[in-house]
Amino acid sequence: MQLESITIKVPKTAIKDLKDKDIIFYLLDRALTKLEFYYSKCKQFEEKYKKTLEEFKKELESKEENFEWWDDFIIWEGYDLAYKEWKRKYEELKVVLRDN
Repeated sequence: MQLESITIKVPKTAIKDLKDKDIIFYLLDRALTKLEFYYSKCKQFEEKYKKTLEEFKKELESKEENFEWWDDFIIWEGYDLAYKEWKRKYEELKVVLRDN
């Protein structure tokens, strides 16, 4: 994992109360919020179709074309990709926090 430094400007009055870990905690909380949001969206589809995304895709590809199912699949797959991306970011931020 590559790390990069950033510079931010904050009011002088906030500097004494703000530490690097506070910013990392904020980013960690933001990533957790995002991954939980996308996870909940995926769960809605799992409950609707009573199967995982992979199971749904296999069934979808083996049956006659159903436009509603294909629409749901595209949306569900997008949510799944976003969930995985935010989960990766969350895990990386946990490493950064642990190492600081």
